[in-house]
Amino acid sequence: MSVVFALTLLLAAVGVLLAGLALRWRNIVRREPRILLTGGGTGGHVNPALAIAEGIKGREPDARFLYVGVPGRAEEVIVRKAGYPLKLVSSQGFPGFRPSLLLAGFVVRLSWGVVRSLGILMGFAPRWVIATGGYVSAPIVLAAVMLRGLRLAPVCIFIHEQNSVPGQLNAVLGRWADRVFLTFPQSLAHFPENGVVVGYPVRHAITVKSREEALAALPFAVPEGRRVIFVFGGSQGARTINRALVDALKDFIVHRERLFIIHGMGLGGSEDYQPRRDTEERLNALFSEGDKRLLDTFYYRQDYFHNIGDVYAVSDLIVCRSGAGSLNEISRLGKPALLVPKANLPGDHQVMNARAMKQAGAAEVLFEDTVVEGGKVLEKLEGPLLARRVLELLDDPGRLTEMRNKSRGFFRRQADARILSELYQDHSYDNGLGPEPVNLSPLLSNQRLLRLLEQEYQKNPGAYDPLAAVGDADDLVYYRHRAAALLTRGSWQERNLGVKLVGLTHDRQKVPALCHMLRDRTPVSPLKRLLGGDFEQVGFIRRNIVTAFRVMGEFGPAVEEAVLQALEDPYYEVRAEACRTAAHFGTRLAGKEQWLEALLQRFRDDCFEVAMEAVKAVGEIGTDGRALEALLELHENFFWQIRDAALIAIRRLLERRVIPPSQEILDRVDRFNLTAPDFRPTFSIREHYGAIRQVCDGANRGRRAPREMSLGSF
Repeated sequence: MSVVFALTLLLAAVGVLLAGLALRWRNIVRREPRILLTGGGTGGHVNPALAIAEGIKGREPDARFLYVGVPGRAEEVIVRKAGYPLKLVSSQGFPGFRPSLLLAGFVVRLSWGVVRSLGILMGFAPRWVIATGGYVSAPIVLAAVMLRGLRLAPVCIFIHEQNSVPGQLNAVLGRWADRVFLTFPQSLAHFPENGVVVGYPVRHAITVKSREEALAALPFAVPEGRRVIFVFGGSQGARTINRALVDALKDFIVHRERLFIIHGMGLGGSEDYQPRRDTEERLNALFSEGDKRLLDTFYYRQDYFHNIGDVYAVSDLIVCRSGAGSLNEISRLGKPALLVPKANLPGDHQVMNARAMKQAGAAEVLFEDTVVEGGKVLEKLEGPLLARRVLELLDDPGRLTEMRNKSRGFFRRQADARILSELYQDHSYDNGLGPEPVNLSPLLSNQRLLRLLEQEYQKNPGAYDPLAAVGDADDLVYYRHRAAALLTRGSWQERNLGVKLVGLTHDRQKVPALCHMLRDRTPVSPLKRLLGGDFEQVGFIRRNIVTAFRVMGEFGPAVEEAVLQALEDPYYEVRAEACRTAAHFGTRLAGKEQWLEALLQRFRDDCFEVAMEAVKAVGEIGTDGRALEALLELHENFFWQIRDAALIAIRRLLERRVIPPSQEILDRVDRFNLTAPDFRPTFSIREHYGAIRQVCDGANRGRRAPREMSLGSF
């Protein structure tokens, strides 16, 4: 009884404590406005929260704020610089539902983040939780939902979704929010009950100001009369943009008297890439000390611009990613832009943003490419191409003026006021759907695109045209870039998908990358080898690369060499596909001794499927009696499929007129064993034997009676 009594007292004490905390929370909510902000990872998630906070302070100057983020991300720098108190919890991006160590790590980190968030919420007792997305906001929102479900927290939950297609966590968490603030009308389909279109809140510092006022506020001098280009890859930086700009400086340096380039390198960093260090190393490698002194006259770089509004104000052209945050800031100031969208993000939101802004006439788009460099397949933006596109726009003042005018009307205005209307429920704004969105056809996901193209290809491979299947030339250009970007991914499944799509979109510019991947013999880890792996570019990838060459109709010298090597590949499906590809391009290989010898060696392959395809290929490339003799020697091969393939190949030699039909050939063909171990209503081997007789009988009619074929032969 003493144990039961002790447990009862403990539960009672916990109940009293929780009731006291809940009462304290309610008293604080009635007494003073406390708002908890969360969201981050990138400036595109942090800045909307800060813009909303500015709007709240305008109405309630005494409001208290607390920002919750994760360690090592953009909010650690941006929020502290803005002067808001910051607390950190653990969280990480959702890796998908597939069981893995990453998924286990996600669950552990998120769970600990929720526990930490429960304590933060109970201690701070906010009136509102305002989350602006990213995995950073998940622990706080989950904790707030739990406390509200237990009737311990009189808190309202608001989520702002910046993208047209919500992230996975926002799509789930939004179900429990009081309101989901949306940037795009298209997003209402994901939140039909509690979604409201408000636009993207922009910080008050991002406002129209004179060039002279902005120049005076900058920590560096811009010489008079210069055209200013502002290049950045978001708050975290973008490797491809940073490196492309450094490479482009070689082309810009001759225009240094009329240009000034401002470069935001980014706050981010990882084990394999530190924006500032990488930029400095690249500058030192490409430029002499004398050239670097010239660069200092027209090129300024910095990790991050907290006064980015001033940099925008002095800029004539902006080169950046196409996240919703950057585009809303650009649109608010009416700045022309050259956009470099990041491919293969959820919902392709950056590409959709860039397409919409381009169609509206407010921007131009430049896609990253996939290249082989330093023995690796990498995403890259070519510096000379970037320089050329920038100079073309600067030399077209009419186009820049048009882009400025179109930019100003692109996104919805007064987003901060619309959000405040929803927070305070004062109906000061009618937050309807807003202006009619730009009418763009939705982009297909990679998997849906693959199904579409495969279906069209299978209908008529010879007449297949990816443009006819896709229906839009601009979309096909993007699909090619998106497919090529998959070739750089760490997951072999994604690289395999990319290989298939590169072939089906006929992206022949990626042939060098495919050849490199086909020949790549980087070994897998010992653990993967124990599980049956061989190389990083797994057998499925190597096989599908060979298939892609055939789908594209591409068989230049580099491809020919790679496919010839593939005949020796350790994976049998690669060898078999190489034989099929040799047969497909038989007219180009006919008479090449190296190919004939390689295929004849495959007659003795350990896998009968490979031997069968090699036999058929000899029928397509053979040009003399040597090929015929090798085929006739297969008349008693153990596998009937190989005997059948030999008859097919002999028929092709006859049809190609490599050998003339004759009685001697008939006599040799008569030696073939036409039986098979399994019962079938018809046997292709008999049909192919009959076809050879028919060809030869046309030249030797009446010389020999047809060989009797009875049911006993089965």
